[in-house]
Amino acid sequence: MSGGKLKLNFNNKYIRKILHVMKITKKDVKDDYRESISKTNHNGIDSAVWARRSDELEKQFFDCPEIEILHIKRTAIWQFDPVFDTKNGTIFLLFSDKNLNRIRNTYLKKGKSSHYTLSFLLKNEGIFPKSEQLHFFSLNKEEIETEKERRKKDIQKMLGKNADNVKKVVMVSVTYINDTAIDAELLDYDSNFKLRESQNVSDLLNLTFSGDNNTNDMSDSIISHEDSQTNNQLVTLKQKKAKKDNKN
Repeated sequence: MSGGKLKLNFNNKYIRKILHVMKITKKDVKDDYRESISKTNHNGIDSAVWARRSDELEKQFFDCPEIEILHIKRTAIWQFDPVFDTKNGTIFLLFSDKNLNRIRNTYLKKGKSSHYTLSFLLKNEGIFPKSEQLHFFSLNKEEIETEKERRKKDIQKMLGKNADNVKKVVMVSVTYINDTAIDAELLDYDSNFKLRESQNVSDLLNLTFSGDNNTNDMSDSIISHEDSQTNNQLVTLKQKKAKKDNKN
């Protein structure tokens, strides 16, 4: 996938808080899980990670009245927790790069998907110049319209009163190696899941985070792609990842 730089600027404070939360992985919850759930069965530990992240999102954004953490129940046992900027209408969906790629590839193969990501991406319709359908499975005109209507109803059900307030969807994609976050990107897809713009924000993963008492607080600054720098270890890991992606 390839794309240009994100044209919109995002407040550094928000992205830094999101990435701080996304650094939480299984190694951070395994002890509590073993103590309170099971010492021998870890089937639910992935859900436990997202549950911890959900609580932490609320803590990180408690001082940001313009940010709303949406706790959207998808099934009886599963929910997801996007970050909604009520000031400009941007909603951030949070993913591991592995899961986001799986969702996108499934859509490209089948031409449709019931995953909530596809419904949300309908909000990006019209933001970018019209693109061709990328999927390999041909849908006729009637099927395309039926799928579009399903997506509209789905997003209305998920967002409720916020459905008309969401203007743009941005994916936050984080790459992990051995339960450690080593790379992060903001990804702008159009409604056909075609990548239009991207911005690497891995430098924010490496910041020392101490909440509101951080003497080097950059809460009022804006992320600049040109100013983003990563350390040598991260560059090496990204190069290895790129080689792997090229092979696939």
